[in-house]
Amino acid sequence: MKAALDARTDALLESRAAALAARSADRARAVETTGYLVCACGPERYGLPLASIAGVMPERPCTALPGAPAALRGICAMAGTIVSVLDLSACLGLATGSGEGHLVRLRGQEVAVALGVDRVLGIARIEAVPADPAEVLGGGPLLGYVPPASDRTGDVRDGFTILDLPALLARFLT
Repeated sequence: MKAALDARTDALLESRAAALAARSADRARAVETTGYLVCACGPERYGLPLASIAGVMPERPCTALPGAPAALRGICAMAGTIVSVLDLSACLGLATGSGEGHLVRLRGQEVAVALGVDRVLGIARIEAVPADPAEVLGGGPLLGYVPPASDRTGDVRDGFTILDLPALLARFLT
């Protein structure tokens, strides 16, 4: 009886060890993803790297600046800081946004900047991004396209274009 119990215990321990090893292997296969805040500008959708986003808030009135480029809506206060607000649609050469959507505050800029978008749609996580923007779409502010339903964990199911924020802002912050 003791031998049968020992054999059964050994079998259970072997089974448990195999199950734990399989769980470890699944974790090792986990793919690193990159998060994007997906925004709408008219009918188009654009992904902004989550690491570059400081916050999102509803659109608010901006004070226009005389002689400013058409893409600069003006300045406004966000969390006690004066922020320059760029219209993302105008920056990309699209029809100007409605001015009734959201402001996406960017992090890591010398000058505080927010992008005005028609609407923030959600967050998407994808497995990979293009390595060299020049090879993908000519080196402009567009890094690549994420086809519909490519994200693994987000709630955005339509495709979107990934933006290179430094390239986009270079024209306006120099």
